[in-house]
Amino acid sequence: MEQQSERERKVNQKNQTWADRPFVACTYGPSGVGKTTDFGYSFPTALFIAPPGSLNSVRSVCGYEPESCWVQTIPQVTEIIGSVGGQYSTVVIDEFSFLAEQTFSALEKKYNGFRLWGELRDAALQFRDTARMSGVNVVMNCWEQPPKTKHDGSRVRGGPMLSGRLPEQIPALCDVVLRAAHEPKNRPWPAVYRCTPDPSYVMKDRFHTASIADPAPMNLAEILRSSGLHIPRLPSLEGQEEQVEAIASSLSGDVKADTSLVNEVYSSLIASGQSVAVARWTLRDALDRAVLRAAKGQAEDVFLTASTCLV
Repeated sequence: MEQQSERERKVNQKNQTWADRPFVACTYGPSGVGKTTDFGYSFPTALFIAPPGSLNSVRSVCGYEPESCWVQTIPQVTEIIGSVGGQYSTVVIDEFSFLAEQTFSALEKKYNGFRLWGELRDAALQFRDTARMSGVNVVMNCWEQPPKTKHDGSRVRGGPMLSGRLPEQIPALCDVVLRAAHEPKNRPWPAVYRCTPDPSYVMKDRFHTASIADPAPMNLAEILRSSGLHIPRLPSLEGQEEQVEAIASSLSGDVKADTSLVNEVYSSLIASGQSVAVARWTLRDALDRAVLRAAKGQAEDVFLTASTCLV
């Protein structure tokens, strides 16, 4: 049975299009910056693994009740990821830093010394392998750990706040690692995702979208869609994707004209019967899509100009 399951998995991976290829993503940043809310907007069909109360922002801001559960340790999360294929395309792990703390605390009650760190390493490796091979998208958010200097004088880059060597192992697993940061000048949401070469903080983007737009809108779904991946929307919001694309395509980049258009569209969406939460969601995605599309266009123009100069 295990051989048949493995064979089926390989056939499914071979038949997958680029848009449906599974990915692993991690965001980290200070508490309250909006990471959980962004995940609520971005992955409405996902299974959320989240501690009690942490999804209140999704309910109040996004306007829906996410599918969710809570477990205490990384091995328990690994088991869920390995078992939900076919039922969920994405598993979102909210407060992964807290989960790592819980895991370390549980192991500390059983082991000490090298055995303790060995068990934590094994849990991380099993999580890594399952996240990569399950065929399910795995998305997690973490608290931020600032850069620090070890006792031997070597520098450790800032990144996800995790125990042991997890700050190195988890980013290495991911396709995308984004640093969430407050940006008061950004409107309507005063926060962004950073993804830039930085000797002080871990960031990466194998899809080369957030890194082009840096600072990118805090909208992981639109970043991934701009990379060519298929990110499903809430099934009850039929037509939202078409509305987002129509609005994004209508934005010109002129602040005054676009502000007038957005106000007009918002009034139209409300008049059509959309709730305030859904209307804001639709406009949010449209505005962020336009920003990402403009950044890609500018990058292509720079490349073409440089190529012309070399000819």
